[in-house]
Amino acid sequence: MKLMKVIVAFVLLSINALSVTFAQETIDWARLSDVAFTDQFDTERGINYQEAIFGPGVVPLDGQDVVIIGYVIPLDAYGIGYALSRNPNASCFFCGGAGPETVLELRLKPSAMRRYRTDDRRYFRGTLQLNISNADNFTYVLLNAEAVSY
Repeated sequence: MKLMKVIVAFVLLSINALSVTFAQETIDWARLSDVAFTDQFDTERGINYQEAIFGPGVVPLDGQDVVIIGYVIPLDAYGIGYALSRNPNASCFFCGGAGPETVLELRLKPSAMRRYRTDDRRYFRGTLQLNISNADNFTYVLLNAEAVSY
C-alpha cells in the first residue's frame, strides 16, 4: 500500500512537471505596447522604416510560447498570410487607427493553414519573435501559430 502511494505521488509530480514544461503564457495587447520606435533609413532600398526598441515588459517574451486573442486580418487573397490585430480591420494600424505594436504577423503551422475570415476573433498560440529592424516583417511575429480554443 505504501509503495502504491509513492507511485501515485511520483506520477502526479511527473504530470505537473510536464504541464509546466509545455505551458504557455497568455499575454495581452497592453503588454505588447511596451515598445518605442525610432525612424531609420535603409540605404540599399532607399526607404524609411521604424526600428523597435522593446521595453522590459516585452523583452522576456522573445522566443517564448504565448497565447493571445485578436482579430484575424487576411494579408493576401490566397489565404496564406494573416495578421492578428488588437482591433478590427477598420481600426488596425495600416488603416490609421493604431500603431504597429497593435498587430502581429501570424506564421501558421502547416496543420493550422485554413481560411480565416476577416475580423474573426480568435486565440492563437505560438512562439513570439520580437523584430527589431527587419522592415520585411511586423514588429511582432508569432511562429508556428495555430488557432486554439480557450
